[in-house]
Amino acid sequence: MLIATLPPVHQEEVLNFLISNPSVGAVRYNTGADSPYSPRETLEKIVKLTSRYKKPLYVDLKGRQLRIVEWATFPYGPIVLNHKIKVELPAQVYFRGDDVCNIKEVIDGNKLYVEPFPKYPVGRGQSVNIISHKLEIEGYLIENDREYASAACELGINKFMLSFVESMDDVIEFEEFLKRSLSLEIVLKIESQKGIDFVKSSKAKTFNYYRLMAARDDLVIQIGLFKAMEASKIIVEKDDEAICASRLLMGLEQGAVSMSDLSDLEFMRGMGYRHFMLSDGLSRNHGKEAIKFWEEYSKKFKV
Repeated sequence: MLIATLPPVHQEEVLNFLISNPSVGAVRYNTGADSPYSPRETLEKIVKLTSRYKKPLYVDLKGRQLRIVEWATFPYGPIVLNHKIKVELPAQVYFRGDDVCNIKEVIDGNKLYVEPFPKYPVGRGQSVNIISHKLEIEGYLIENDREYASAACELGINKFMLSFVESMDDVIEFEEFLKRSLSLEIVLKIESQKGIDFVKSSKAKTFNYYRLMAARDDLVIQIGLFKAMEASKIIVEKDDEAICASRLLMGLEQGAVSMSDLSDLEFMRGMGYRHFMLSDGLSRNHGKEAIKFWEEYSKKFKV
């Protein structure tokens, strides 16, 4: 099954295309994306389409994923994060696009001063990864998560993805917050070494109740290519319904699907993956090309 990530809801043409396309088996809304509407209004606009086309909708909550909460204006201000952290220096902060800076100081727990400055604009909603010998992130759910989760349940949405899950405590915090009788389907996104350790230490029957995802973009940044490959094997061995996400069909960013893209898909399928999720940028900017390739691939390889 192919899962597409929805764009911000005001991008109506792309939103309609992804939800209505019969080759897309389900869609995901990333609550880290900025919206001109409230969480409830945002989900209402999506549900109008997913209901019409009978398309499963996953609401992706950000949990302990580190994101930037306001635009940084270097050299006049710091990078401000959505969580307070304790980090042992030396440490590095990674931005999308493989840009990396050294963290020089952390003030008030969530204000980063870095050197050199990032190559590209750093603004609200962007996710970052911090790599250090020791990193502690305060809390799990953020207020935006709670608002979206509550609105989703009020609208009858029962499918959620939880980012950066590292223990059963994260899942319990989410379930206890909802305290609803609604039967939930929860996908645990594994994106760090602590997340892999949690999967390895969990009993197999745990994943009769929860699905797993190898969220490869952050996973590769967090633990490196070789460990991420081994982690992907562990995840699908624990859950044969696991989802392989991100770093798929990246050749489209350069113009066309490559042999490497095809080999990656075949390798992950050989590992046991049957469900694949396209990233935010690929779905938004190259959705038509990605889906066209998926249709040809599915027919050729009987996916």
